[in-house]
Amino acid sequence: MSAVHAQRFQVRFDECGPDGSARSSTILRYVVETAFGHSAAVGYPLSWYFAQGLFWVVRQAHLSLALPIGYADALEVTTQVLGARRVWARRGNTVRNGAGVAVGAATMDWILTGRDGRPARIPREMTAAFSVIPGTALERYAAETPPVGARTGAYRVPAHQTDPRGHMNNAAYLDLLDDALAALGLDPQTRPAEYDLAYLQPALSGDTLQYAAWATPAGANVAVHRPDGSPVWWGRRRRPAAAP
Repeated sequence: MSAVHAQRFQVRFDECGPDGSARSSTILRYVVETAFGHSAAVGYPLSWYFAQGLFWVVRQAHLSLALPIGYADALEVTTQVLGARRVWARRGNTVRNGAGVAVGAATMDWILTGRDGRPARIPREMTAAFSVIPGTALERYAAETPPVGARTGAYRVPAHQTDPRGHMNNAAYLDLLDDALAALGLDPQTRPAEYDLAYLQPALSGDTLQYAAWATPAGANVAVHRPDGSPVWWGRRRRPAAAP
């Protein structure tokens, strides 16, 4: 079986912003869905994870969107496991339009956890099924501290934004980031754009979260935390570095 798995999507009307192009969260949802499709294709469907009490959660992600992706555009998303180590695996993903042009890319780091939410060692047979070469280095984003004067607010996690694990959906945080961008007077649909996302602890339906948003010379940041100050999520959107 090929180490690369591909799935096709067509952008729906409700997945687009006011400009008629796909939201950043839409593309992240396609990437995550393709990862689960790859898992099922090599013998590990969602039902297997529930039976074993094992669950993949995203630790961090980098999403790059090179061009606007319009309503009804046909996309192909490919995914491949780039490496794994003990409880952690990294996937590389590419998004191409109907003409075969790369319009987006994502790198996502996943942690395998047990029913109690603690990291669980990846079974050897699973590593073999994905044709993984162990030893890839794990890197972590350093979440930035909100400055004095950052825009603040509260967010209550709605039930419809939780996934089958009961956690706030990975892409829902990106919607929260885009809402914060709009509140800062920035257009969340501007492309090209790059996103760095760090998932620090899960949030559940009904949880009340606090967030701080602030503009930077390169874009904007959002930090999400619980009322007691414990960090939940951090993300930033920035303009790609100019080509030399």
